[in-house]
Amino acid sequence: MWKDYSLVNFLKGRSLVQLMIFIFIILCVTNFLIFQLGFEGVTQKKAIISRSFFPKGYVIGLIWTILVILQTISFKKISSQINSFLILILIMNCIMYPIYTLGFSIFSMILIGNLITIGLSAFISGSVFLESKLFSLFIGLTTVWVIYVTFLMTLVHI
Repeated sequence: MWKDYSLVNFLKGRSLVQLMIFIFIILCVTNFLIFQLGFEGVTQKKAIISRSFFPKGYVIGLIWTILVILQTISFKKISSQINSFLILILIMNCIMYPIYTLGFSIFSMILIGNLITIGLSAFISGSVFLESKLFSLFIGLTTVWVIYVTFLMTLVHI
């Protein structure tokens, strides 16, 4: 049944170095566009006005880059096709986040996106745990980060 996931098989057939270069290029382009288009986001602007603590855009971008790299390593090293497929969905979810939150501009979309990412990454972390505790931790870091940022974001908007 899982043999039909040609994208997973295609990506699994690449070396870790190739995958890292590919994902790094995607992340650089995404981060470049975010910074060039001025996607500071509604939370960042509100935090500046209210003098609330919220991480700067470059810090958030750096942390997301690290998290997606850890997800990519997990994708490559996990042997389960199902878990690999789930990790690939998580990677795409994280990369597409700026798009489906409309450039971080609508609080409700950001909150929904965060809740989806928390649920997805927590589920995948639990699923991967039986195969590898290390890669489960790599995925779980996404859950922890998004919970932390959602907490800070909620404090800014209250």
